[in-house]
This record gives sequence, C-alpha cells and structure tokens, in this order.
Amino acid sequence: MDQQHDTYIKELVERYMNNTCSRAEMDEVLVLADKDPLQLYNALKEHWLKLEPLSGESRLSADTVIEQAGQMESFFVRDTGTAASETLPGRSGRAGLRRWIGIAASVIVAIGIAVYLFTGNPNNQSAVQQYTDVAAPASSRATVKLANGETITLDSLLSGTIAVQEDGKLIKNKNGQLVYQAQPSVADHTPVYNTLDNPKGSKVVDITLADGTQVWLNAGSSITFPVAFTGTQRIITLKGEAYLDVSHDAKKPFIVQTGDLSIKVLGTGFNVNAYQDAEPIKVTLLKGSVALFSKGANRLLKPGQQASIKGQISINNNIDVDEVLAWKNNRFVFDNCSIQQVMRQLEQWYDIEVAYEGAPTREAFVGSISRDVSLSQILSLLSETNAVRFEQQAKKVIVKK
Repeated sequence: MDQQHDTYIKELVERYMNNTCSRAEMDEVLVLADKDPLQLYNALKEHWLKLEPLSGESRLSADTVIEQAGQMESFFVRDTGTAASETLPGRSGRAGLRRWIGIAASVIVAIGIAVYLFTGNPNNQSAVQQYTDVAAPASSRATVKLANGETITLDSLLSGTIAVQEDGKLIKNKNGQLVYQAQPSVADHTPVYNTLDNPKGSKVVDITLADGTQVWLNAGSSITFPVAFTGTQRIITLKGEAYLDVSHDAKKPFIVQTGDLSIKVLGTGFNVNAYQDAEPIKVTLLKGSVALFSKGANRLLKPGQQASIKGQISINNNIDVDEVLAWKNNRFVFDNCSIQQVMRQLEQWYDIEVAYEGAPTREAFVGSISRDVSLSQILSLLSETNAVRFEQQAKKVIVKK
C-alpha cells in the first residue's frame, strides 16, 4: 500500500511539474506540502534530477534552487464568479488561508516552481523564455525639490548635510535615511516647502520630517511638506502610497491631504494608499486614531480598521495588515486580488506599462513573493496558475486570458 502511495505521489508530482494536473490534483499537492513536506520534497527532487537542462544551459545546483525558492512563494487562484472584491478578507479568512500557505506550502512548493522555472519544462519552455527581464529596483531614484526650485537626486549623494534652507537643513544619514532639522529659532511665518518624489521603479524611501514624524514612501509616490512646521497645524500633501508614524503634539494636529480627503491625527501609525489610478483611496489605521474628512462626510477611524473613500467613506473592520504593509516590508502579498490589482503593484514597482487583451480574468489571486525578484520571475509564477498569460514588449506587458 505504501509503495502504491509513493508511486501515486511521484506521478502526481510529475503532472504538477509538467503543468498537466487538474485543479483537484493541485490541491492535493498543497495538502501534501502541509502534511508531509519531506515526501513532497523528495518527489520534487527526484523529478528535478531526471530533467535534462535546456540546450546550452547548465543545471542549477540544489543549493541555488533552494536559495531562489526562499524568495519565491506559490500563487493560487480562486474562481470568484465575479470580479475580485476590493474589500480585504477578515482575519478568520486569513487563518484559513494559512492552511494553504503555511511554511511548508510556501517553501516546499516554491522549490518545485523554482526547479520548474530554472531547469526548464519541455512542455512549456516558452513561458519563461518569452520575457525580456526587468530587474527589481536596486536603488532609490528619489529626488527632493527645494523651495528655490533646485532638484537634488538623493541616491547619488554621500551621507551628511545635503541642503541648508531658511527654516532648516536636510541631512542624509549613514543608513541612507533623510532627516530634516528645523532651525531652533524659527518663528511663525509662511512655511517653506520641499517635495520628495519617489518615482516608479524606485526602492522605498524613508524620511523623518522636522517634527520627528517618520514617513515611508512607496514607488510612484510623492509628498510635499514644510521644512519646518510653523503655526498651529502640521500639513503635508500626499500622492500615491505612504506609511506614517506621526510624532505626537496635541497643540499641533498633523493633517495629510490627498485629493479631496483630509486625514487629521495627533499621533498615530497609519497607511494611506491614494494612487490616482487606483480608486478608492484606502486609509488603514494600526495605532492611535484619525479623523477623515471628504466632501462633507467625516468618520473616525479606530485601530484595526480600514476606510475606503470614493465619494462616501466606508469602514472595513476585517483587514489583513500583512497585505496592507507588504510593500513596506519588501514583499508582494496578494489575498483574493484581481489581476488588475496585482498588475497595478507591478506597474509601480518595475516601472512598466500594462495593457489588457480582451476582458481581464475574473479569477482572484492568492500568493506572496519577495519584491527583490525580477519581473520575469513573478510573471512566470502568475502564469503557473493557468488563469492568465503575458506578452512582453520591452517594458510593456500585455495581459491575456
């Protein structure tokens, strides 16, 4: 019986690696990864050792494959029947999801996918070869526009004082973080503004404002802020996505303005996703409290809540913080995301143009992967779901069913 079972597992892995297994058999592989990862690993390894390298290619060592797998996790799709919801699933749903994406499933299955990608599959070699690779951002391309109109490219500068302005100075510390220091004798007057722009295809940039507030800025985002906060309010303007850890000052409330939305806080940590092409705006609160004001509507947000703002303000009490903050933690995390939501993130990170051929798939994508991998690697993983295909023309990616 055990021998028959072992033979069945080997045959199942063969079909899985050859991209010929059914959805039910795919589920069997995931269950096996959760319950008996060693058996699955051995079956995957045996399959890998039987493969012939592609013409002109040398076989990767097992160590290389496992190292690659450490950055890659498997992707799945769920048949929703309708377009994937913008609403994030609750924690109870996330707990169920972890049954499928536990340590074993995310690493052991990833080893199989890494083997598949890098040793070649005779039934589907072109799935990887057709892509022109685009590397993940290796450095920051962020710039600061000073009040006098001068623009400074930050990554090209050594640590130390970058600029001295009327209200204070800008410093780049040895860790590459930007720090504003206000002049101690700054009087209340019209503030002097700077703009930090972090374009698409750039690593996340970290800045500490003059009041001690720390801001992490995602790719394709910018903030405009005063060099020193004067008057009775601390006001900044945001485009794109940022996480803010606001320094507490009851006498000077902190206000983030993005489009028609104003977010008023005293001291708190929260994420704002306000890309212009990604309605609705989403504000996710981790600690403290914030008040939201938009077109006459106002709501108070509590920790663990997420507000979606599109005309009205709606509150979601069931959020997945791991997914919301994945970008800050250098990961992509997709939990029931539509292909449009997935590609929107890739567009910002890799600085690519995305187009769709025909109606986009209505499948919902589930998965996780490091943001350090190249574009071809993540496209290959997504294509493994059989729910979507890609055609790449330089930095333009066409999404097909």
